[in-house]
Amino acid sequence: MSIAYLISAHTDAPQLKRLIDALHSDAQFFVHVDRKSDIRAFTTLLQGENIHFVDNRIDVIWGTIRQVEDQMALMQAVLNYPMKFDRIFFLSGLDYPLWSNDHITSWLEAHPDQEFMAGYCMDTDVLPNDQRQLYQVARPFCHIHWLNRRWNERLRVLCRKIKKWTGVRKPLFFTVNGERWHLYKGADWWCVSQGLLNHIYEVYTRTPEVRRYFADSFAPSETLPQTIAFNSPRWASKCILHQGSYPGLTTLTPLHCIVYDPVIKVMDETDYPMLMASGKMFARKFVSGKSDQLIQMLHARN
Repeated sequence: MSIAYLISAHTDAPQLKRLIDALHSDAQFFVHVDRKSDIRAFTTLLQGENIHFVDNRIDVIWGTIRQVEDQMALMQAVLNYPMKFDRIFFLSGLDYPLWSNDHITSWLEAHPDQEFMAGYCMDTDVLPNDQRQLYQVARPFCHIHWLNRRWNERLRVLCRKIKKWTGVRKPLFFTVNGERWHLYKGADWWCVSQGLLNHIYEVYTRTPEVRRYFADSFAPSETLPQTIAFNSPRWASKCILHQGSYPGLTTLTPLHCIVYDPVIKVMDETDYPMLMASGKMFARKFVSGKSDQLIQMLHARN
C-alpha cells in the first residue's frame, strides 16, 4: 500500500522528527513549515529522499483562509508528485501514532472504500446557537504587510465587529452552478484516497463560488474540504456523516484522540491509559520536553 503523509508544522522540529520516524519508512512525507518559522530548524533534522518540504510556504494565521492555503499547498505538492497513492493523511507536526504501522496498514486495507473524513451539516435548525453565531459572522481577512501581527489581528477583529454590528450574517449554505451547497464541519486531520483529495483540490481551484464563501469564514480549514466532499454525490457516501445533535470537534475528528482542557491538551505519560482506551489511530498534541516519556511508552508498545 502506498501512503503519503501531508504534515503542517510551525514549531518543535524534534517532535516532527519523532513523528516521521515513527511512521511508515516507505511512505512519502510532504511538509509545510509556516513561513514565520525558521525552516532551517526542520531541514537540518529531517533529511531523506522521502521527505519533501513544500516550497510555497504560507504565513499561516489560525482560523483564517491562510490555513486553507496551507492545505492546498500540501495537496498541490502530493498531486504533482510522480507517484499515485492509495491513502493520503493530513496531520499536524505535533501528532503521534498510537497504532503500529502494521496495524495502520491492515486497517486501511480492511476499509478500501472508506474515506476517513467526518462531517456534520451545519445548515440545520438543531445547530446550537453558539455554533451558529461562530459560522454566521463574516470574518473578512484583512492583512497589511507593514503592520505587525498584533495590529493586523486588531484590524481583523474590527472588521468582524463592523460586519456583526451592521447585521451582516453568512448563510450556512451557498450556491454553486445553481445548486444549493450546505456547509459541513469536520476537523483538520483526516485520511482520504487520492481521488477524493484531487476532487477537493480541483473544486477549490476551479470554483470561484467556493473560494468567495470561505474567504471570510471562521476556521475554513475545518469546513472547506468537508463541504466539497459532502456536496459531491460521488464522495459523500464514502465519508463519515454525523447526524442529529451537534457532535463536537472531538467526535468529528475520526482518527485522532484530542482532549480540550479548555484548549487542546498537551499529552503526557499520565494520559497513556486514556489514549490506549480511545481506539484512535493518532493523538495530539505532543510537545518536546513534556511528552517525551509518553512517546517512549508508545514507542515501546508499537
